[in-house]
Amino acid sequence: MYNKIAGLIFPAFTMLTLSVLAMFGLFGEGDVNKSFFILGLIIIFPLTFLVQGISCAMNHMNPFIALLVSYIAFVIVIITFLNSSAWVYSIYYLVFWIAGFFGAKAIRKWRNRQK
Repeated sequence: MYNKIAGLIFPAFTMLTLSVLAMFGLFGEGDVNKSFFILGLIIIFPLTFLVQGISCAMNHMNPFIALLVSYIAFVIVIITFLNSSAWVYSIYYLVFWIAGFFGAKAIRKWRNRQK
């Protein structure tokens, strides 16, 4: 049960936490703080979506609910910190989530076939 809850809120928690920390400048002054936020936007957020996709496949979670929770958090980040051009990232994150979800399903199917 805790794996399912963690799988549902992991990307949302990561996105909101990193965004709030960057908003308050806890990573440093000026460009350092901005670079951590951009690093999160380009590397950390997609990896959390990948982990969530894997978690959904392994724990038999409803993928639509997991994506809904994550995208609600991303919409909050977009509205608060970014402009509307950041919607392009949502496609980027979806690709990572799909790769994790179907990759984990394929590995599970391959392992079951080996047994």
